[in-house]
This record gives sequence, structure tokens and C-alpha cells, in this order.
Amino acid sequence: MGDLVVVTSERGVLAITVDAPPGLLPDDEPPERDDGIARELDEYFAGKRRRFTARADLTYADADRFPRRVLETLTRKVPWGETVTYGELAEMAGAPRAARAVGNVMAHNPVPILIPCHRVVAAAGVGGYGLAGVPMKRALLAIEGVHVP
Repeated sequence: MGDLVVVTSERGVLAITVDAPPGLLPDDEPPERDDGIARELDEYFAGKRRRFTARADLTYADADRFPRRVLETLTRKVPWGETVTYGELAEMAGAPRAARAVGNVMAHNPVPILIPCHRVVAAAGVGGYGLAGVPMKRALLAIEGVHVP
């Protein structure tokens, strides 16, 4: 899947990405390792962790309440090993006609895995996944014992 880069603030995890894009990390110093977050991610990938204690820093979403509401609804209401469709999540978040908007929020989720956008699938199948594509989405779902055609 590649190396995960986790960017944090004092308030929590700001971003998770596979292989840092150019300019994200300074060239002259190696990034610091947060052993707590690293341990939780390692445990998740080993199938031993179902919930994270690390918090997401969603300050970027403060300007627009809809993305924040969708991401928080997903985190609270769709547990490990379960999936919902974009339309179902839209309804759960109080916007039943906003399936496409929910898809856009999932595509721009800066904290995948921690906020489990891989659990949101298309009505006709797995759908897309921004972090590292559909193969990674399928791998994350497999860790959770979920098979989506």
C-alpha cells in the first residue's frame, strides 16, 4: 500500500496520505514519528484495532458544516466491518438528496482510515477511493471482513 504519512496538529490528525507529495515534508529533516498513532495504525492493519483513540483535526471543515457533519456521522454511525452507500450516509447526515455531495466529501477526506471513508460504497459496487485507489479500499474492507462486488 505504500508508506503512510500522518500530519498532526495540537488538536489531532490533519491528514493521512500514502507517500508524501512533493513539498508536504521539509527536505532537510526527517519527519517525527508519533508512536501512538503509528501503533494504532499498525494494530488496525493487523486486524487487532476496531476503533481509534487518535482524534481527527477537522478545523478545515469549520467553514462548511456539511463536510464536517458527514465525516462525523460516518465516524459515529458506521462501525468497523459495516458499509453504507453514499445515499444512505447522506440520509444519516440529514441530507437525503445529497448522495453526490457525500461522494465529494469522501473523495476529499483528509484523514482516511481514521475517518473510515472506505466504508462508504456505491449502490452498484465498491465505488472510488482517493487515498490509493480502489485496490486499497478493497484491502481496508478486507481487513474488516467486508467483501463488496
